[in-house]
Amino acid sequence: MLKKAYFVGYMTNRMLIGALARSTEDDRDYYGKKRLDMAGMLLAQIFRQQFKKYTDDMRKYIDKELRSSNFKTLTLANALKHEIVTRGIKSALSTGNWGKDKHDNVQKTGVSQTLNRLTFASSLSHMRRLSTPLSKQGKITKPR
Repeated sequence: MLKKAYFVGYMTNRMLIGALARSTEDDRDYYGKKRLDMAGMLLAQIFRQQFKKYTDDMRKYIDKELRSSNFKTLTLANALKHEIVTRGIKSALSTGNWGKDKHDNVQKTGVSQTLNRLTFASSLSHMRRLSTPLSKQGKITKPR
C-alpha cells in the first residue's frame, strides 16, 4: 500500500504542476512514454500459462486415477503430456493470438506476424511498426 500511496501522491503532484502551468503537460502520444512488450517477456508469459495448464492437467489425471475403483498402480508416463506446452507456444507464434484468460478469451491479437521480405525497405518498415492496443468497447479518443 505504501508504493500505491507514493504513486497517488506523485500523480497528484504532476497534475497540480500541470494545472498551475509550472510545467508543460505530457503528450500521451509521445513514443518515449509508451511501453513495449519485449519478445522475452511475451514468451515467458505464454510459457507460464501453458505450464500451468500442463500441471493442472497432470493433477486432474492423477486425482482421477487415485479415485478410480480399480486403482492398482499409477503410471506417471501417462500423466506427463509434454505436447501441451509445445502446442500452446506453436499456436501462439503461428496465429498471433497471445494468452487466454479464465474464460478462454484471447487477451492480445496480432502479437506475432510473418515478416514481409519483399524489399529491404518494406522489411525495415515492418520491423519498426508498433501496435497500440485499443479496445473496441467504450468511448476512446482515436490515436493520432
